[in-house]
Amino acid sequence: MDIHFFAKTDVGKVRNANEDFFLSEKIAANEFLFIVADGMGGHQAGDVASKLASETFADTYKNLRKKSAPIFQSMEQAIRKANAVVFEKAAADIKKRGMGTTFSSMIIEDMKAFIAHVGDSRIYLIRKNKIKKITTDHSFVEKLVEEGRISPEEARDHPQKNVLYMSLGARENLSPEVQHSLVLEDGDALIMCSDGLSNMVTDDEMMRLVMDYYPEDAANALVKLANVNGGADNITLQIVRLGSLEMLEKTKPILVAKSRKKLFGAISLLILLAILSALWYIFKNISPGDTQVAKNAGSAFLEAGQSNHKIQKISEIDSSKLHALDLSAADCQFLINRKLYFTKRNSMVIFNLLDLSLRNISLESGSQLVPAESSETYLLRRSPILAIDFRLLIMGDPKPLLIIQADKQFDLKEIESKRVRIFKIANLKTTIVPDFLNENIFIFHDLSKYYGIKNWKTSDGQQFPIRDLIYSETARLFFKKVDGQMTMLFHNQESGRVAVFKLHPFGKMDEYQLPMMPAPLFIEYYADHSLLFYYPDHCIDIRRGLKETRRPYQFNNFRFTVEKILMDMENGQKMFFNDSNKLFFLNCES
Repeated sequence: MDIHFFAKTDVGKVRNANEDFFLSEKIAANEFLFIVADGMGGHQAGDVASKLASETFADTYKNLRKKSAPIFQSMEQAIRKANAVVFEKAAADIKKRGMGTTFSSMIIEDMKAFIAHVGDSRIYLIRKNKIKKITTDHSFVEKLVEEGRISPEEARDHPQKNVLYMSLGARENLSPEVQHSLVLEDGDALIMCSDGLSNMVTDDEMMRLVMDYYPEDAANALVKLANVNGGADNITLQIVRLGSLEMLEKTKPILVAKSRKKLFGAISLLILLAILSALWYIFKNISPGDTQVAKNAGSAFLEAGQSNHKIQKISEIDSSKLHALDLSAADCQFLINRKLYFTKRNSMVIFNLLDLSLRNISLESGSQLVPAESSETYLLRRSPILAIDFRLLIMGDPKPLLIIQADKQFDLKEIESKRVRIFKIANLKTTIVPDFLNENIFIFHDLSKYYGIKNWKTSDGQQFPIRDLIYSETARLFFKKVDGQMTMLFHNQESGRVAVFKLHPFGKMDEYQLPMMPAPLFIEYYADHSLLFYYPDHCIDIRRGLKETRRPYQFNNFRFTVEKILMDMENGQKMFFNDSNKLFFLNCES
């Protein structure tokens, strides 16, 4: 048996750490073991799960084979042992709760392949210029394909394609996919890969590169292509070719000598840099007004005029814990420092997007959660005694930080003795709503006007009405850091007015008078003074009050309706709930 193989892993362009793991090992003269695992879980437990599962499987398999156990039986026992070890590790360590991994293993022995598989990493067989996926994705979208409800093409770009119903280590018992011997032929190629490759590269592209190059060159080329296409996840693959070197050489293009390859590479790089420099110069000098002319010149210049905005990319967050608490988009108040804040029935839930952990806290009656740019959790609580009296507190501390009252409201001596600042506001309504809080300013509104308190933490704190902002049911505020400075965007749907303010020191930055448009879900402001309006299925760029272009979210053939959009006030990352209350990141990549 002539066998040639190569494996490669890469962190990709989006992730900070690599949670994939691969293993290749010669077991006996004509017996080889290959594994690809894609870990998942909070607190960087994904890399632990994938490595632990792979090494446990390999050790268990080799021990069983030393005892002359059949390959099929050895693989089945080994994958169950790997599942048990990962499950027990997760149960014993609170930081690794919920960790798991996809797991694809393959034994090749005497021109036969044996497979044990869980999850959505994949194994492909290429034979006679045809590629076939020989494992099943244990995902809900794959079930939709099997049931004929969507096509394979729709499944490829389905936003829920990575939601698994089975992974290794997720539960105590599992039913892995274990395939008996697959008879191989000379000239066959096998690809094992995590979804970081299969989601970024088409099957035909995989087949072309694998059949045109030696395994090492093909693996390098596929990783580069996956990164060029976005690199949205860790990328891991193993390529196995069967047949003599002479047979591989017949399908392999002539190699350029390394010295000449370097020369050609340097020349190509210089040419590419020259082209990019020229394009940059051209695009740099296209002003917002010029884009209107550019529209008539062709779509390339239109794209250049919009280069400050980016292509929409979608990735789903596991929101099963939220669904278990019956939390929906309507209950979500705001997003800050990668934490979602929910309120429902006198309770608050903080959902940490980094490790998918939940914190459930009881709220006293009359308490409102304050959107705050802080690690502290702030509440605005209405007094049960006085008619118009609202107290700002830190969660867990009964002493108010400040008090907001109507101008004729009686002051309690007990409060005055504690030297709590009381801000009296003329004609304050009986209901006020907190909009934003940071170290410098507190923004809130009643059912008539918007107000601010500058330097609210110090003795020289000063209240002021935001005079040119009138409250209405259709008016909304949006907060975002732009060039390191927190900004506030006000939109009045009835009048079409948009005003942008810096918060420290407080002052107006921009104002727009827009034509009548449908009410957006969200508006984003950019440093170049342009706006981006988000709607349920598309977004619209606005420059200097003119509608430029409608850009659908890139879900291809899948119908996707956005119900609510949130932006992390700290880092600008956007999230949204779809019409099924699933939770997604809306990432922007250049």
